[in-house]
Amino acid sequence: MSVPIVARPPLQAILWDIDGTLLDSEPWHQRATIAVCRLHGHALSDTDYAATLGVAFPELYARLHAARPMALTFREWADAITDLYLERIAEVEARAGALALVDAFAERGLLQACVSNSGRRVVEANLRHMGSPHFLFGLSRDDVSKGKPDPEPYLTAAARLGVSPAACAVIEDSPTGARAARAAGMLTIAWPQHTDLLFEAADHVVEDPAALDWDGLCGVAERMAAD
Repeated sequence: MSVPIVARPPLQAILWDIDGTLLDSEPWHQRATIAVCRLHGHALSDTDYAATLGVAFPELYARLHAARPMALTFREWADAITDLYLERIAEVEARAGALALVDAFAERGLLQACVSNSGRRVVEANLRHMGSPHFLFGLSRDDVSKGKPDPEPYLTAAARLGVSPAACAVIEDSPTGARAARAAGMLTIAWPQHTDLLFEAADHVVEDPAALDWDGLCGVAERMAAD
């Protein structure tokens, strides 16, 4: 599914979500989160967790704490989940085709960075685990005042790259992330793992982002300038 491309400058940068987009890490985050929650009185099920896809940790903690107060502070709770995730990070695999597409974008001369709703420790560990030299930085939830679906993370990343938001494309796997990218005025590409997700804020919803017409997407304004 796609919507018509609006006139925009040629793409200069690709901003990637990490968990669920570059890495097939959501099952590992799920196991860690459910284990910590159960240790502290919250019988979170797989279905309950699936309903939180794209929700930032502070919001998830607030929801759980409101339903049944936990003895852990948010930071203690988040650190416990991160510790469990990092114990198994060597087993986390890249999503099929993701890193090959990163390489292809680098060959085009596009700038690339990662923008995540995860905390700094997770982002840094994920970047080390992927080992790609093409990401200029990784932006975490700890680096902004508001996480996705607010546009602040993507606008902050564009500013750090020195690129106009309109010249950025975002690849996301969740509706929450897509809303953030669209609100930032960026070309928004949804690459979901779950077919039941609804993306109202996406320019393209794809099974494989490599199949998009990147020649056309990167050359929109060049063709306009030549007219």
